[in-house]
Amino acid sequence: MKSAVALISAWCVLGFCAGVSAGTVAEFAAFADSVLLEPALAGASWSMQVYSLSGDSVVFERDADRLLTPASVTKLFTSAAALDALGSDFRFTTAVAADGAVDEDSVLEGDLIVLAGGDPTIETKSVDSLGGPVLRTWADSLLAHGIRRVSGDIVLRTWPYRLESALESWEVADVNAGFAPPVDGFGFNSNVCHMQVLPASALGDSARFVLDPPFAPVHLKPRVATVPAQSGCWLDLQVAPADTTAVIAGEMPLDEDGEFLWISVQDPARYFGFALKNALEKRGIATDGGVVVDRSVPNGGAPLRELFVHSSPPLPDVLALMNKESDNFSGEHVLRALGLAAGGVPDRRAGLDAVSRFAARSGIDKSTLHLEDGCGLSRQNLVSARAAVKLLRAIYASPERDVFLSSLAVSGTDGTLAYRLNAPQVVGRVHGKTGTMTQVSNIAGYVQTERGESFAFAILCDHFSNSIHRVRTAQDRLLERLVTDPPR
Repeated sequence: MKSAVALISAWCVLGFCAGVSAGTVAEFAAFADSVLLEPALAGASWSMQVYSLSGDSVVFERDADRLLTPASVTKLFTSAAALDALGSDFRFTTAVAADGAVDEDSVLEGDLIVLAGGDPTIETKSVDSLGGPVLRTWADSLLAHGIRRVSGDIVLRTWPYRLESALESWEVADVNAGFAPPVDGFGFNSNVCHMQVLPASALGDSARFVLDPPFAPVHLKPRVATVPAQSGCWLDLQVAPADTTAVIAGEMPLDEDGEFLWISVQDPARYFGFALKNALEKRGIATDGGVVVDRSVPNGGAPLRELFVHSSPPLPDVLALMNKESDNFSGEHVLRALGLAAGGVPDRRAGLDAVSRFAARSGIDKSTLHLEDGCGLSRQNLVSARAAVKLLRAIYASPERDVFLSSLAVSGTDGTLAYRLNAPQVVGRVHGKTGTMTQVSNIAGYVQTERGESFAFAILCDHFSNSIHRVRTAQDRLLERLVTDPPR
């Protein structure tokens, strides 16, 4: 009799029992099949899993162990491991010091020294609340210390960070478009600058170029000619990792209003130094020397006089920038902070080792997860839907659940989901992280239904040849069904 009851229970879990809860699982599976078998999605690779957090069971999956490119879903792993290792009270700190005294004429007789803290939030390009006028505040702090002039250099000490540029597995197009800036412990304006390309006043002349900010350490090699009005406009920007030279070729019609491009700055510390020098001079603090980047390992010497320490917003705010906006720059800095905390070295490999250890503690088999970066730009990253859902389950059961949830984009509300899943019954009920690359469209996160049921899900899609809009529509239809008619 016991075995018969067990058999009936197993059938119920699989959705073969009579009644509402029995039919729902089977109906959801049939609906999912009807969506995935649409001709427009033919040939696409899927890895999917839906897990009931309320019922503690898998309610739906399709090829859940298939390894696919996660793109920015990678940031879920970086975020969860960082919260576990660093805690929600963590802040990046950057110290400003002097190696000389301030004389009676308000002159700092020596260098002004900035010690790298790996902070990605100093005057970011994408979020005003994080990127306020930090360097102007620094200038005010120096004025409060009685400094009106710096006789020496502005020195940027990068140790213990090292300059890490684009990975070989990052796409060249991402580097050229400013999506993949390098890191070295310093960050200003997300380590990118803006360039406007304008036609010259006469045919045949070289186009005009305007850098914003103008002090960005980018050396342009322009090969853009001004061509007759009504001609086609084309521009080709080439930026090589660790090379401050940017080559731009193309043609700019005489009647063109101009084009705008982002350039990833390949010398982050020098960029930061120029930005600080500019901020000081605007506040009336003269700087006699130049900007010097010191990448050496400290070997003792006279102790520095600390002037002040700048702290970033707390980690939850940084993760919100990273996950809601899918910000690669902050993702790579969080990975290095994780590496410093867990392994004593703030570099990519140490950070990835910490992520791997956290994943293992979360029950994720190493065969279902392979990561090469913290932000998801690498085509060599591989994740299965089962691994992503196991991560979501682990963090959901942790003390950091609410912080983690608050970092994710909300359906129909903000971030990368601001304009997705915006039907009235779905708005606000999906918290997720998207991941997008060429022929890659993923979404993973949590769903809460009107009845209060909670689900973790991962819907990964790769190798599709049709429009990404069709893939997103399929994903959104599945999630809408999960919200309005969840499998039980």
